[in-house]
Amino acid sequence: MAQPTLCVDRSGTILSWSADAEEMLGYSRAEALGQSIEIIIPAHLRAQHNSGFQRYVRTGESALPETVTTSAQRKGGTIVRLQISVSAVRGAAGAIIAVEARMRR
Repeated sequence: MAQPTLCVDRSGTILSWSADAEEMLGYSRAEALGQSIEIIIPAHLRAQHNSGFQRYVRTGESALPETVTTSAQRKGGTIVRLQISVSAVRGAAGAIIAVEARMRR
């Protein structure tokens, strides 16, 4: 499996979802696109994620290391541990317009 990737806009709406993300997380591309990233964030981590995500898209600064080990929720509710790294996608003016995430187990 190649490295699963996904991309979300500034509000956390999924814009892209790779075939490898489908395999890792159980949601088809059609099911994931347009949904909130919260579909893969376990309920107990959502507040922490939302706070950090909003700070990151606003400032470009992350409190996380380059790669972090965390939990994700697969379709059906199973929790999996994975490593994730994120990078900002910037528009012509330099502002963050989206965030890309790369995952691996």
